[in-house]
Amino acid sequence: MKLLHVDSSILGQGSVSRDLSAHVVATFRGRHPDLAVSRLDLAATPIGHLTAAHLTAAQDAPLDDALKSDIALGQVALEEFLATDIVVIGAPMYNLGVCLLN
Repeated sequence: MKLLHVDSSILGQGSVSRDLSAHVVATFRGRHPDLAVSRLDLAATPIGHLTAAHLTAAQDAPLDDALKSDIALGQVALEEFLATDIVVIGAPMYNLGVCLLN
């Protein structure tokens, strides 16, 4: 069984959402010793939002190197997400709302 642990808080060690998601992952590990865990930290390795350039790239428009790199990073994250059985998301709340990281 595979688990993907996603964190996005910019607070690092002082993050409550990171502590909570780590606790959930530890609980799963305790119940499933054969669990394979992978981690995606969106604060450390941000994945950009979709833009008009991404849409035109899907229509066979020429790609610059930055867009190629961005698409490749998103593809890796998507493949990892689709190959997993369980997803744990540590999403912070700033000003009483879940934020978007860019």
